[in-house]
This record gives sequence, structure tokens and C-alpha cells, in this order.
Amino acid sequence: MTNAVPVLDRLDLDPVVREALEFRRAMFDWCLREARRASERGAIEHALQWNVLAARLGCMDCAVLASAELESNVLGFASRLPVPAWRPTPGRPRRWLHVFSEAGPSAGHSAMAWRWMSLDPEPNRHSVVLLSQRTAVAEQLIDLVARRDGEVIRMDPDAPILARAERLRTYAWTEADIVILHVHPWEVVPTLAFGIPGGPPVLLLNHSAHLFGVGSTIADLMINTRQSAQEDEWSSVYRGMGDRLVMLPLVLPAPAWRVRTPELRADARRRLDVPTDALVLVTIGNSYKYTPLPGRDFLQVARTITSRRPNAYVLAAGVFEDARWQAARASTGGRIRAFGTQLDVTPFHAAADVYIEGFPMGSATALLEAAHHGLPCVLAPRTCPPPFGTDGAIYDEMGVDQPADVAEYVARALAFLDDENLRQRTGQHFADAVEKHHAGDAWLAKLESLKCSIPAQHEIYRLDQPPQIPWPLVAFWSAVTVRNRADPLGIVYRSAARLGLKPRFDSSMRTAIRIAKPIRTLHPLQQWLISCTDRVAGVVPIERSDWLYALYEWLAAVLREDGKVMRLWRALSRRGRGQDA
Repeated sequence: MTNAVPVLDRLDLDPVVREALEFRRAMFDWCLREARRASERGAIEHALQWNVLAARLGCMDCAVLASAELESNVLGFASRLPVPAWRPTPGRPRRWLHVFSEAGPSAGHSAMAWRWMSLDPEPNRHSVVLLSQRTAVAEQLIDLVARRDGEVIRMDPDAPILARAERLRTYAWTEADIVILHVHPWEVVPTLAFGIPGGPPVLLLNHSAHLFGVGSTIADLMINTRQSAQEDEWSSVYRGMGDRLVMLPLVLPAPAWRVRTPELRADARRRLDVPTDALVLVTIGNSYKYTPLPGRDFLQVARTITSRRPNAYVLAAGVFEDARWQAARASTGGRIRAFGTQLDVTPFHAAADVYIEGFPMGSATALLEAAHHGLPCVLAPRTCPPPFGTDGAIYDEMGVDQPADVAEYVARALAFLDDENLRQRTGQHFADAVEKHHAGDAWLAKLESLKCSIPAQHEIYRLDQPPQIPWPLVAFWSAVTVRNRADPLGIVYRSAARLGLKPRFDSSMRTAIRIAKPIRTLHPLQQWLISCTDRVAGVVPIERSDWLYALYEWLAAVLREDGKVMRLWRALSRRGRGQDA
């Protein structure tokens, strides 16, 4: 059953949240208008780039999960690409093509693809296309693909969108029987490449189920991973996928819990500078997920736990140590610590006694991996509703639910710390349940079921504009992200100028900027620069304005937030207010 929409302590009435969302939506609409104007001028590449900027704005919130207009814009150019002959391989084995925007280290959704390729029991060929990889390709990925008789195709990230889409279509139609998209949610290249019927069926991995995404019109199947009724509803209704859904859980290496040996535990604690006899709670997630909201302050909870158990440590992997975390570390003698980005979190699993999910934004993957290592886990409190807190069939089966509130969250964590037998029983129960769903033969059976559901060939699907997500949930997400996002106007305007798109505000956009003035975060110098550039652009023919945007880009670089000019400006401002420089 889908969770009821919660009442979230009046976060949904926060005027700053509403104004920020309205401004982002106005910018989104402006980008789409600019895309239409570029298309009318015959500037197709510029039109596609404007659609990318719109999609990136959409990904800043979860108000709507798909745009019928944006998808239609991109599909309108798909027929311009050559159509190669598709010759599928009859029967099995088959040729699988995994498409990434970029493949990072073996974590997150990259790890899903890596393990998928390595665990596939059939002698299928697995190849990889990287659409915008700027870093080196991991040797492990190259070796893995080679073992599966495939190849890694790395495209030039600065090549035109049309060129990359043409290359992707040609390769997929001549070298693949099935395509799986692991791309960023704002990626438009696949929608352009697969924007006509025919060719290999296209599967879209839904690794950002709570965010806006592109691709609903070209996904023959969407792969959900959380086994969550809410995730299915959001995909079906709010992303417009209907019944084109299939479930394939995140795949985990089995059996991970066996690596938590006493020797590894002692070594991990030495590396993390934690006493051997300490009680260790671990949490893993990106820094922004720990942004405090009213009644939902993870760091305050960590202070409460460590104050009640003097030998308890709280270690946060993935969290950068800002002033609040520095103060917590100092006041507890180092018993609360943030470790920043960690490519390998194995030492944290090995050192831990208990895993506590971060909030207000949880991390379902991090919690699964901790449970798979045999750690008892405390889910984020119910005041952090799914999909921002963790849910899914596996927790329903175990009878594990979210704590009612922060007080119950603390109580559950303390109960685990105080009872070693409870920790061991619960941890083993968690590990067995995770292995049942996410590893070994159970996962392979779900993979086989997915294979049987794949259609014979690719189709294009109608997308009527889906409704908006229920407002309280939009407000919850935005209450966090508004506090962590830079001003979108500066980001989009400079990106557009750098791409040669020659941005110009129309009357609707100027009105939105004026209305949004109270919530704008750009420095006054940067706002002035954008305003001056736009005024001059209004009297310069667009075909002769390259010099104007080159000048803007140079000045924007000079006035960047961490540059010398801005540091000097802030120092002079402090002196003007009588503060020390």
C-alpha cells in the first residue's frame, strides 16, 4: 500500500520554499522557450542544449518527474539521424549494451551494472558506451567488459549532442540486442538516439526515482530497484510510465557479512582511530542529506546518543566536516566525526556495531549494504517519509519499520548499543533478508524474470504531462535542497553563455527575476553583471553577439565566488561594517 501523504510540520507552508520552486519553474519554462526559439532559427544543437539546461533545472527538485514538452522537443529531432539496419541475434546468448553518462568507481548505480555484467550466468556479450566521461575509465571496468567479449566506447563529452546520438544509435542498432540506460536523469542523448521505433528494446534503470528525468517516451521498460509500492506509483503515475515497469533489486556481492571478522574489525578501528572497546555507530551518505530541518537534526541526535553513552562513537562517511561537525567533534573529544567522501566504505562496515540511517534524507543503498554486512540498522524516523526515508518489501517482510519520531530513533539505537546479543541476532536477520532479495540465486531468478519480460523491439510511447507530486513531499525535498543549492540563475546563465547559446531574457523571465529578488543568493556584483549583459544583448543582433558573451564569460570567471576580487569585496564589506578583515 502506498504511504499516505504526511503532514510535515508545516514545512509545506514555508514561503521561501515556495518562492524558490516558483523561480526554478520559471527558469525551466524560459529554457524551453529558448529551445523553441533556437529551433525556429535552425540552431538544432543550441535547441538541444537548452533542453539539457531545462532538464538539469528540473532535477533540482521533485515537483514534477517528467516533461511532455521537453520530451517532445527532443523527439522532434530524432528523425534527422540516419537509420541503420538492425539485425538482432536470434535466441540466446544476446548482446547487451550498457549506456552511461559517465561510469564512476564501483559504487552506486555503476556497481549495479558491474555486478550485473559479472553475474550474468549466460554467455551474453556485455559492452559499455560512455557518453560524457571526463575522467579515466576504471581498469576494472575495461577488464570486466573484455571478459564478457564486449568493448568500451568512450565518446568525446564535448562533441555535439546530435553527433553523439547518431553514434549511439548506429552502435546500438548494429552491435546490440538489448540496451540498458544507466544515464544521468537529465541526459537527452539516448532520447534522441532511440527517438524512433525499431531497433533494440531500451530499458531505463530508475536510479533517481524521486527526481525529474528524461526518457519516459523511449523506455520500453523502467527498472525499479527498491521493491517499493511508492516507487512503482511514482514511476507509473508521475513519470508517465504506466505499466511498463519491472523490478530488479540492487545486486550485492554475497555473502558480505562474512568479511566482518575480528581481525578486520580490529584493523578497521585502528585505521579510523577508534578504541577497540568502543561502541561504534556508522552512517553513510552525501553531506546535503544531513541538512538540519525543524525537528530533524541528525547531528543533534548524534550528540544525544554520545552524551548518554560515553563510550559511543558516531562516524559519518561521505559527510564533509563543516563548522557544526567541527564543533561536535571538539565537544565530544572526537567521538563524533565526519570523514568526507570515501571510495571504500568497507572499514566503516567492519568497525561498526550499529548502522543508523542519515536524515532528513536517507540513503537506501547505503542502508542495504550495511545490513548485508550483518549490521543491525535503525531506519530514518517517520518524520522523514519515503522516498526520502527508506522503505520496501524487504523491510516489510522483516517487520522493520521507521521509528515514529526522533525520540524513538534514539531509543532504538541505544537498545542496540546496550545489548550485544540483540545486535548479533538482528544483524544476522538483516543479512539473511538482504541476501534473500539482493544476492545469489534469488537475484539471478529476478534477472531471468526481467529477461523474459523484454519486448521484441523498441517502440515510442505517448507522454501526457504527468501530475505534480503531492505538495507536502515536494516541500520536504525542497526544504533541504533550497538550503544547499547555489542560485540557479547564475548557474544556468553562465552555462548557457559558455555553450554559445547567447541567453536573452524575455519579459516573462524578467518578471520572474524581479519577483524572486528576496530569495536570490547571487552576490550583488554577479547579479549586476548578468543584468548588464542582458541589457546590452537586447540591442545587439544575436548573430553578432559572440563578443558580448565572451566578455561576460571572462568577467564571470574574474568574479567567481572563490576568486580574488570577491574575497577582496567581502573583506572590504566587513571593514565597512566595522568587523575584522
